[in-house]
Amino acid sequence: MELRTYWETGYETLGFDCTNNMVEYEACAMGITMSIEHQISRLKVFGDSALVIYQLRKKWETRDDKLVPYHAHIMVLREHFEEISFHYVPRDENQMADALATLSAMLQANRGKEMIIHVRQQTKMAHCQQVGKVEIDDKPWYHDIREYLKRGLPPKWSNPLQRSADLTLLRCIDDCEAREIMKEVHGGAFGTHANGHALACKILRAGYYWSKMESDYCQHVKRCMKC
Repeated sequence: MELRTYWETGYETLGFDCTNNMVEYEACAMGITMSIEHQISRLKVFGDSALVIYQLRKKWETRDDKLVPYHAHIMVLREHFEEISFHYVPRDENQMADALATLSAMLQANRGKEMIIHVRQQTKMAHCQQVGKVEIDDKPWYHDIREYLKRGLPPKWSNPLQRSADLTLLRCIDDCEAREIMKEVHGGAFGTHANGHALACKILRAGYYWSKMESDYCQHVKRCMKC
């Protein structure tokens, strides 16, 4: 049989006046009730209230009239278990209870409704979760990166956009498209031959961008025989 460690955390907001010791008994009763719902047969109860723990262990007498009903209630609940024991843990060693107490003071739950809070430990960074997964086309995850570095080919599915200073989205293009666009804008449908700066402005207004565009503008104008 495989033994697994399982945590289920929870807290209750009490909507009635009560003493601190009543709160401790309420918390103990809630934990025992949750264990019954999960059909636990052997239970160890850990608490940071020495009064509650030692009263339930019958080492201390329960004399407070407000606590007697709680004590009797938990004595009834313990009959659901084959084995149950109560252990005192100082507050500074009970990190989970301390965290829940802090959380309950910060959040306000609506009356009659439950608020589910999941706490889990992440062993890998979020952006590394998919690394190593087999793609649908049976190609490694780095295939598109390798093809771009090797041949300058962008992914077929990509339509990369670059946000300009005025928040306009510009479409990123490769070297081949860049040469055709510079040729068309410089001496074609966009008008007369312009210098490098004017050419850059026209291409940006047309909605295109590439990483070497500034130097390419100047080189293209220098090679133009009509300029």
